[in-house]
Amino acid sequence: MGAAGVANVNAPYHSKALPEGTILREWKLEQVLGVGGFGIVYRARGVYFDELVAIKEYFPGAISDRTDGETVTPTDSSSEEVYSLGLEKFLEEAKVLWNLSKPERHPNIVSVRSLFEIHGTAYMVMDFETGASLSEQLRDGKTFDEKSLLGLIKPIAEGLDRAHKAGVLHRDIKPANILVDDTGRSVLIDFGSARFDSGQATSTKVTFYTPPYAAIEQYVKTYPQGPWTDIYALGVVMYQCITGEKPPEVLERMHAGLGESLSAKPRAGYSRAFTRAVDAAMAIQPSARPQTVADWLKLFDATDADLEDDATRVVVAPTPAPPAAEAAPAAAAAAAAPAAKAPPAAAAPKKKAAPPKPQRAEPAAAAAPADAAHDAKHGNPLVWILVAAGVGVVALGAAAVLFLHPALPRFGAPKSGAAPVVASKAAPAKGGPAAGPVVAAAPGAPVPDVGPLAQAADQFAADVKRMGRGRAETGAVAAADAKIDGLAAQVKALPPNGGAQAAPLVDQMNTLAVGMAHSEAAALARSASGQMGSLAPSTGSSDQGASAVAAARKAKSNLDGAAASAAQTSDPTSAMAAARQTMAAYNAFTAAYGAASRASTAAKQVDIVARGQKTLEALDASARSTSAAVTALANSNRPGIFASRAKKDAFKIMQANSGRGQADLAQLDQLVAATRSSTDAGTVSAAVARATSLKGDLTALYSSSYAAAHASDAPAASAAPPR
Repeated sequence: MGAAGVANVNAPYHSKALPEGTILREWKLEQVLGVGGFGIVYRARGVYFDELVAIKEYFPGAISDRTDGETVTPTDSSSEEVYSLGLEKFLEEAKVLWNLSKPERHPNIVSVRSLFEIHGTAYMVMDFETGASLSEQLRDGKTFDEKSLLGLIKPIAEGLDRAHKAGVLHRDIKPANILVDDTGRSVLIDFGSARFDSGQATSTKVTFYTPPYAAIEQYVKTYPQGPWTDIYALGVVMYQCITGEKPPEVLERMHAGLGESLSAKPRAGYSRAFTRAVDAAMAIQPSARPQTVADWLKLFDATDADLEDDATRVVVAPTPAPPAAEAAPAAAAAAAAPAAKAPPAAAAPKKKAAPPKPQRAEPAAAAAPADAAHDAKHGNPLVWILVAAGVGVVALGAAAVLFLHPALPRFGAPKSGAAPVVASKAAPAKGGPAAGPVVAAAPGAPVPDVGPLAQAADQFAADVKRMGRGRAETGAVAAADAKIDGLAAQVKALPPNGGAQAAPLVDQMNTLAVGMAHSEAAALARSASGQMGSLAPSTGSSDQGASAVAAARKAKSNLDGAAASAAQTSDPTSAMAAARQTMAAYNAFTAAYGAASRASTAAKQVDIVARGQKTLEALDASARSTSAAVTALANSNRPGIFASRAKKDAFKIMQANSGRGQADLAQLDQLVAATRSSTDAGTVSAAVARATSLKGDLTALYSSSYAAAHASDAPAASAAPPR
């Protein structure tokens, strides 16, 4: 079975799919391989070199239609925003995935060859992967033990980690999107789906996840998505491979208490440490999961003996967070309390010390406060651990909980002479400027002036909007800016001595401002990486092309340096200033890339034209030989006066075939002559497609004439036309 993007199961069908034989650039479609909510995957073959590929067409069926047999358009005006946003994400992810295969592709991640836009949509050309999907294997009763399952999933996870580092999330990992070939190599496919946060559009009509593999953050938008989202899906896949059943959906687990952890009981063929690692991936709250694939894979190195070493850890009962006004005195009281030993988030690794707090990879700017608020309301599961030897449950007081809970804010005074800096609880990143002294806000402390920060955020959002980039990116920054304005209004409404009440609001403003600056800088760097990957390898073959590419690479290097510097800043003022420097570097890169892209396009055009004209000449020579053979059969089998009726009828067929063959050859000659001096790649490609069709007709005419010539002399089976 062959598949790429979607497994080929029971002859997939789509009423709006392009017909077999359709030519898309240099590819000829052969059949539909799979159908999904966001697109159609075709098997295709190269017109020039006969290579086999899979092509994914962006076609979100719920909100689009094919109007003239080819062009894809949104179904109505209310769908235009979602359609455009999906297309934008389709293009961005394809470019980044293309870049992932450089300098060499990861063997366990589907490789993207090229990308092009026609017919109102986009097409992603991928390697054609062979193999059966994991979902098929599970349906057929395939079972795994600890070693075989880790051998299947670990290479996928390592490839996924590479994608995460490039800024790409899969968001739809499931057994159907994992192919396993005859050698046992597993490949993760269907990265090309245009998946995005539905909150980026004002209206949606499509589903962006597949239960039960979707994590809570794919349902509840206040939680940020990140590598931990894909880790959840991989955990569910492993759960299904171990138990043979799908677990309940995450909302059923959260609200109805359905399902049980894998490690709750012994599993044949699996150690408890192994099942604890899977449980860690399936934690309901994002903050309770390993935050990177590398962190998660380390958990599989643990042994059951390591778990026994954790038996003396104390259980800490979650206590509801106090009102903001009580935070400061409670925190002060906590300073005198002994620090409790912090538990790990999942099965403990071999190190006895508690792991450091994981860092999320570029979460949405507005998500951190919401996640913390949710933890405060419902209790953070990270503070629960098992007690050994029947010690029982120890509930610590509110002061201790305040001391331990990472979501609770602290407050600092504005930095003198450095407006609009507002003190933040976040420690400065290495090499970054300090955010000012962090001190406790005593009752009656004055409310800080947050106006400068709010104004700076407004200006930053306006600068991002002027960049004229994607609607989703601009909208995310605008949303964070609006929240900052709302928080500033709340601070200004407090009494003059309400510093303690202002503390959590100020902290959220800092977090939002730094987050949107970091996110914008990182988004610009990712966008540039995708654009650089689309340049043709042959661009630098000429002096002009080499110079253009060198300039683009230098501009890209400057942009990467600016983005890296921005990522290390930790106070609002410096973060937004560094992000502006990244914007300037991006504008310089865009100009350099434009010149290199034009050189790239010209190089591609020249290459396509040259190869196409060479192919036309070869097709013309082959067609001329075939046409001559058809005519020769007609001339050499002329029946005599007393020939049988069968011979006379056969001769008529051969004569008709000869006439049609000469007409086809004349058309082919005209095509070759018309395109011999053409420099337009589209014209030459169309000519090649037509010439290929004419050559096929001539081959069929020869087969018909050959069969007619031998029909009356011998059984048809005894004579086959030569190749």
